[in-house]
Amino acid sequence: MNQLSNYFPLKNKVALITGAARGMALHIACALSAAGARLAILDVREGEGRAVAGLLSSGRGKAKFWKLDVSDGAAVQRVVAAVEAHFGRIDILINSAGVDADNPYAEGLPLRQWERAMQANVGGSISCSKHVLTAMVRAGGGSIVNVLSLCCMAGERQDAADHAAKAALRMANLNAMRYASCNIRVNSIHPGLARPPALAAAKREQGDLTQELTDRAEMQMLAGKGSATDVAAAVLYLVSDASRFTSGSELVIDAGYGQPSKSA
Repeated sequence: MNQLSNYFPLKNKVALITGAARGMALHIACALSAAGARLAILDVREGEGRAVAGLLSSGRGKAKFWKLDVSDGAAVQRVVAAVEAHFGRIDILINSAGVDADNPYAEGLPLRQWERAMQANVGGSISCSKHVLTAMVRAGGGSIVNVLSLCCMAGERQDAADHAAKAALRMANLNAMRYASCNIRVNSIHPGLARPPALAAAKREQGDLTQELTDRAEMQMLAGKGSATDVAAAVLYLVSDASRFTSGSELVIDAGYGQPSKSA
């Protein structure tokens, strides 16, 4: 019988992570690197992205940064091809990049702002998946994880564009059925986690970034019982052999916050 520890290592796996210069995706990058994966760090923030790649390459890990705006379909195709050429394969895609729409309510949201949120949050993830799927077929399989939120699973009264975009991406799990025969799994995670404070763009030295990672590990979930590290651990499960029979699933990570209260 296989030891449980044999399921989680990602040695020789290549992971492409969008939006990995900061936030939750940064924690995910750290977790996958620690498990042995080689990383493609993708983000529009070049200074921070290069710092992250440098930090994660300082030990045994291997990471390289590519600047990418996921809303640019031609750029996505070009960068995915570059990642595959550099590492020789792509096994994992974490769709985490996106933008926030500032106005919370639909009636006050300019059409251009709505379109921007949809193009980045929906179109960007679909574009990345489209081009990575071809590489995964060549690699003999893979795992895609779409980083969404609780808002697309339960009713919310604000942030209309953000919530609509994440709800639309739930349909991306339909790829699970289409590509199952290619040994490709597609899942989503839905964290109930407060947004981390933004990094000061390109103002910190690489040594300070290590402290920033430590600070973020203390960030509390809405229920007050977890951190972004818990989300990263769930992603590690979904991209490893531990979840080899899991596809088309929506994994909620919220310490029960999103569940309706029950009267005694």
